[in-house]
Amino acid sequence: MLDRNRQPQLAGPGHGQALSADSYYDVPQNYGPYGRDYAGQDEGFNPLKLLLYIVQYRWLIVMMAAAGLVAGVIVTMMQTPKYQATTQLEVLVPSAKVFQDIEVVSENSDVRAFLTAREKLKSRALAQRVVFQLGLGERPDFLFPTPSFSPSNIVYRAFGMSKSPSIEEKTPEEREAIAIKRIQEDLTVNLVTNTSLLSITFVDQKPKYASDVANQVAQSFIDQRLDQTSETSDLARQFIQEQVLQVKQKLQTSEKELVTYAKDAGITVTGDDKSLIGSNIEALNTALATAIQERLDAGRVVDQIEKGRGSSLGPVLESEGLQKLSDKLADLTSQYQQKLGILKPGFPEMQQLQSQIKELQRLYNNGVLALTASLRLKYQ
Repeated sequence: MLDRNRQPQLAGPGHGQALSADSYYDVPQNYGPYGRDYAGQDEGFNPLKLLLYIVQYRWLIVMMAAAGLVAGVIVTMMQTPKYQATTQLEVLVPSAKVFQDIEVVSENSDVRAFLTAREKLKSRALAQRVVFQLGLGERPDFLFPTPSFSPSNIVYRAFGMSKSPSIEEKTPEEREAIAIKRIQEDLTVNLVTNTSLLSITFVDQKPKYASDVANQVAQSFIDQRLDQTSETSDLARQFIQEQVLQVKQKLQTSEKELVTYAKDAGITVTGDDKSLIGSNIEALNTALATAIQERLDAGRVVDQIEKGRGSSLGPVLESEGLQKLSDKLADLTSQYQQKLGILKPGFPEMQQLQSQIKELQRLYNNGVLALTASLRLKYQ
């Protein structure tokens, strides 16, 4: 008898096992009538699912955030705050100028002068001068600062405590060496790009020390330059005095020999009249004194030119042409300032005044350069 409810059995390939027709023709998952169906796999971003995860692991997230916050506070408390002070110093150096028709065509400054100034600012001699001026060798909090990163900083910052070793344990020479080393390590000097300025920066745990050391480094550098200039002037003055003394001694010796010769030759004139030889010697002395004085005056003039104050020299102020240019320049500047309260700088009339002022200023500067160049040649 045949059982109508019985399902037909099909043998699987190579196994000899019976498979149902439904199993044999069963379509795999994620397959549609025309191939694999990817729509069911790519669900995309699900905010609801993310929110469920956050709610499910909320305590873990809270504990991790709290642990991170506590760790950040601890690390911050272990660090010592530092303050930075910066000051700028202008270094004026002689520059090579090329003139054409009393007009500056090009000008080149020696970069080595700026590099030399930077190394002098970072030198041990200057640091020693700063330590002496500020008395840093007697400041325990400067000599023995708090560690930059240490667990003990938590206690110090939490209770406002500070611990510095006793300076009595160190000799004055050791304290001075420590202070000098600190300044050299925490001091940085950089050249500001396209300028003649040097930026002096000092970092310290106390803002007062940072500002005091930065300012004192600049002041000590200026004092050091002045001392060197004064020493050079003293040497030049001493050399000139020695030369004058030698010439004077030679003249006195020559005068005595001439007087002796005149007496022996019987050509001495008695009475109030002077002898020819005496008059010549007196004229030579006067000419020598005048030449020495002119040389000194010319040296002072050139020194004033080198310092950039050539416009205040007597020949410049007495020049009729430069005086007219100066008066005209002052008149135009006054007109510009008066009209500035009514008109804007971009107004055509104001721009015309500006161009006239610039042109007069250029002519005046060229005239000053020509006069100072002639004075320099006269000295040389």
